[in-house]
Amino acid sequence: MASAPNAAQALAEYEQIYQPKVFNVKGSRWTNWGYVLIGCSTVIMAMQAAGLGPAEIWKRADDVTTVLFTFELLFRIYELEYEFFVGEERNWNFFDTLVVAISIASMAISAWAAQDASGKGGNSLAMNKMKVLRALRLLRLFRIFRALKSVEKVNQCVETLLTGLVKVFVGFVTVVALSALLLTMGVAAFAGGKAWLREHALPTMPQID
Repeated sequence: MASAPNAAQALAEYEQIYQPKVFNVKGSRWTNWGYVLIGCSTVIMAMQAAGLGPAEIWKRADDVTTVLFTFELLFRIYELEYEFFVGEERNWNFFDTLVVAISIASMAISAWAAQDASGKGGNSLAMNKMKVLRALRLLRLFRIFRALKSVEKVNQCVETLLTGLVKVFVGFVTVVALSALLLTMGVAAFAGGKAWLREHALPTMPQID
């Protein structure tokens, strides 16, 4: 029972003595740089949605912001270490990780769909990928919430959202694990039965006169 307070005390002491390895990710300059990235990304997505300017330029700019967001996230993990996962801002850190994962998936699907469209002249599969891409881009708008994290209601909404996502994720992992276990048992039973039948013969039914 005493381990939880001890862990909380140890974390509090770690936060107080946090020493930047390369750059202070808790400082205002790093925070402001993150807000600039969010603002640029929002403008780029708005320009893409409105169809203003060359689409290829906005796509390249969008990919650049995705790479920068990924670098920002990985650098924070490197600087904060385990505090990234258990500190006071762990919900926001998980939220950022989710949005970055969505951005990377969006970039990958965009490249995949463009390759299919150019190679096959545009088919239904490529169109389906573009629909998924548009849905993912809408989810990326959640980045804006990062700039509003000082608002208490926004914090509450994000915490509620993340709590629900964690429950869904745990349930999904549980279902996948159980399905994999049952599938493994079924395959093992089938393979074992097949191997047994190679060496043995099933008993024949007695004939009744």
